[in-house]
Amino acid sequence: MLGMGSLPKRSRVGTLRLTSWIRRSFGLSLLVSATVLVAYAGSGERPKEFKSPDAKLTAVVTPADKKRGFEKYESRISILRSGGVQVSMHDFSSEDGEHGYGVDQAQWTPDSQYFVCQMRNSGGHSPMYAPVVFWSRKTNHFYQLNDYTADRTFSIAAPNTVNVDSWPGLAPATVSLGGVKERQVTELR
Repeated sequence: MLGMGSLPKRSRVGTLRLTSWIRRSFGLSLLVSATVLVAYAGSGERPKEFKSPDAKLTAVVTPADKKRGFEKYESRISILRSGGVQVSMHDFSSEDGEHGYGVDQAQWTPDSQYFVCQMRNSGGHSPMYAPVVFWSRKTNHFYQLNDYTADRTFSIAAPNTVNVDSWPGLAPATVSLGGVKERQVTELR
């Protein structure tokens, strides 16, 4: 085996050029990787956790991450029991990143029976319409309230009341999630 000192001059120069090229390429790769990581970390789009008032469940809202730079516009919601066991999950993302929904605001009802979200269309379609989506502990399903929007007014009151607006009239409305009728909701699958 020949050491570096015993290589002919031409080979040593070629080896030095190759070594220099590898160092530059590796350095460039590290720079690109670091830039991507810093950009993603700088976006602040990390999963958000919402503990239920009884501390038995956690809702985790995760950016869908299908289109870089637009992670916050589409969401996934997971409901977890203590210990991180997933009970339910719904993905509100779309294939193109423009026809899904993202969570604008979210919170648990004071009785810990419902996780309620104000949603927004990822493509900016129907800007005055902000669907109200909720997860029911009793049925372990996600639902959307029909004929309501959370665009202007969205708040939660005890035990499980949501203040929203009617759609399309935009009149203030109060909905008790514990008393919704089947015709007032659409089950999300």
